[in-house]
Amino acid sequence: MSLPIARFDPRTKFALLLGVNFLLLASHSLVLEVMLFLYCEVVSLVSRRAKNAVRYLVVFLVMLLVDRLMAPQLSGMAFALVSFLALTLRKFMPCWILGKWILDTTEVSEFVAAMRKLRLPQSVVIPLSVTFRYFPTIREEWDSIRAAMKMRGIRVSLEHIMVPLIFSAVNVAEELSAAALCRGLDAPGEHTSYVEVAFGLADYLAIGVLASYGVAVAVLKGCGVL
Repeated sequence: MSLPIARFDPRTKFALLLGVNFLLLASHSLVLEVMLFLYCEVVSLVSRRAKNAVRYLVVFLVMLLVDRLMAPQLSGMAFALVSFLALTLRKFMPCWILGKWILDTTEVSEFVAAMRKLRLPQSVVIPLSVTFRYFPTIREEWDSIRAAMKMRGIRVSLEHIMVPLIFSAVNVAEELSAAALCRGLDAPGEHTSYVEVAFGLADYLAIGVLASYGVAVAVLKGCGVL
């Protein structure tokens, strides 16, 4: 596996996710939306997620074309439905990109170390660390269930997937909670971490660029442009 061009502190990753969400909600400008999308694409590229970046670009362009070219050709309920779906998917693309990026590039140990740097209480760190590992594990269970169904020639249906997935979800939650406790996350006293997290040049650049977006949005809204 090739190393990323730049590594980001987990605190920076979550700050970027919150910042992009805030800017998307603060303005309905298509220009800002495109700029935020390109910003997230660059973040994916410097983290060696080129294939994902290409997929996101294709989906974004398709949704943009559907919203701008196809939807106006429709009328009534069809127009409202197609326009709503295309706009919603396109609007949340930057958030999806960053969320997927965080899950793919952040180890649980890095996440826990970052949360401790923020001086969060253990009652918050433990549930968050378990939740952070929960969703990727559920995805693995989903893939395993589908592979087992395919091997046994069982047709894909809602009940054939959801029933074993629900049982797996319960077991995974219990196992991850037990694993977190076995690692001593709830032990009293000072905690140490094998992983060191710290802000670097990439973190300051990423936050600085996003902050400049925020300043530009505030100025343009104040001038009545947005």
